[in-house]
Amino acid sequence: MAPSLYIHIPFCIRKCEYCDFYSGVATEQDIDAYLDALEREFELRFVERITPATIFIGGGTPTRLSAKQLLRLGDLLRARVDLSACSEFTCEINPGTLTPAKAEALVAMGVNRASFGVQSFKTKYLGGLGRAYEAGTATAAVEMARTAGIERVSMDLIFALPGQTLQELREDIDTALGHGTEHLSFYALTYEDDTPLTRQLLNGELQPCPEELEREMFTLVGETCTAAGLQRYEVSNFAKPGAECRHNLVYWTLGDWHGLGSGAHGMIDGEISAVAADYKVYTRLISEGTLPFSRREKLADMSRAETLLLMGLRLTSGVELSRFEQWAGGSFESLCGEKAAALKSQGLLETSPTHVRATPAGLLVLDSLILELASSMETTV
Repeated sequence: MAPSLYIHIPFCIRKCEYCDFYSGVATEQDIDAYLDALEREFELRFVERITPATIFIGGGTPTRLSAKQLLRLGDLLRARVDLSACSEFTCEINPGTLTPAKAEALVAMGVNRASFGVQSFKTKYLGGLGRAYEAGTATAAVEMARTAGIERVSMDLIFALPGQTLQELREDIDTALGHGTEHLSFYALTYEDDTPLTRQLLNGELQPCPEELEREMFTLVGETCTAAGLQRYEVSNFAKPGAECRHNLVYWTLGDWHGLGSGAHGMIDGEISAVAADYKVYTRLISEGTLPFSRREKLADMSRAETLLLMGLRLTSGVELSRFEQWAGGSFESLCGEKAAALKSQGLLETSPTHVRATPAGLLVLDSLILELASSMETTV
């Protein structure tokens, strides 16, 4: 399969309290200069037009750009990218930043899938996340996208918020399902280093969701989505049949993708690349004809095998053993057999002749399960 394409737009109206992704607040002039640099990056990296299997524009907030700037982004993509083989073209959208003109610009660009960062439908929680300006905008934004002709809609929501009840989460799920979305992502709130939300936690200004309640919420999400016809295909993601995010499946199965733009990551044939996460440095270096990579590293085969386990066990289909063994240089049984047997006896892991996967109970403790298997690989090697 041809490599996919990720483009990072690192601009937001304001920084959310919980977010540790690279983004910043910028002027219109900064954004225009960034688009100049992005066009130049395509020229420096690719001699010919590329033909990606999927495209994902993320951020930041891509719809922080004006309709005119989005149309310009579409123009530069058409000049450098052949969309003929692109089965899925996603753009992330913060509901409060979408307008009918921007939705039409996205369609003109080729976007056929909108990923809305809703997080919650409740104003009190949006305020705590630094997203108060989004209150009440999700429904209108989804209608704009569908009216403009965007075929597929996904929503991201966060649970295990400080003070959130099981009933409040149930209401959020029901509201999301009521929009007819084909894809839902539910993420437990995490307290990332050096974010305002984590500082509030450390200062005792808020109490985290109790672990037992978080587990109940995880179960509620799964049961409610399944009853509505959206199947879990990844630990945090649910979709109607055929509506899975094809681009993210590239990440989870360790496929190939190009990452362009400040803060973007990519991987081609096991070589990881990262572009400098500073849009001003990025813009300056690109203007000087320099590709501003902050990291380029070829993963050793065993590291690729470990990474495949790390990512692939997130999928309900699990990890393809032949692919794992191609990089690991030995069978899964020889490398992880003893630890895998213990996890299977605990009802956390299951294997077939072709795959290894976490059970529903294993998904609840996925991080520790993966660490157990990774540690057994290290001791074997």
